Amino acid sequence: MEKNKSFYRDKAKKIMKCINFISRHYEEKKPEEEQLIEDLKKAQREWKMKEEYFQWATDPDLIEHAIYELKASKIKYIYFLKKAKELGIK
Repeated sequence: MEKNKSFYRDKAKKIMKCINFISRHYEEKKPEEEQLIEDLKKAQREWKMKEEYFQWATDPDLIEHAIYELKASKIKYIYFLKKAKELGIK
């Protein structure tokens, strides 16, 4: 009888390990609208940071880099803004 208890206890532990492993790989994803809003906010923060970086750049090479980064972040923000408008998010 004792052998049966340990057998089932071991099986239960293995099953729980499998469940934990599977659940980590299949976490619920956020709805598309929620994810888009987060991406939009992140892109806006990034754009603001790039503007500050541009304001502080003094070396000609760094200024050129800052301009490139600023344009790229602006394009990214506009992209997410358009996607939000397409989905009717205000």
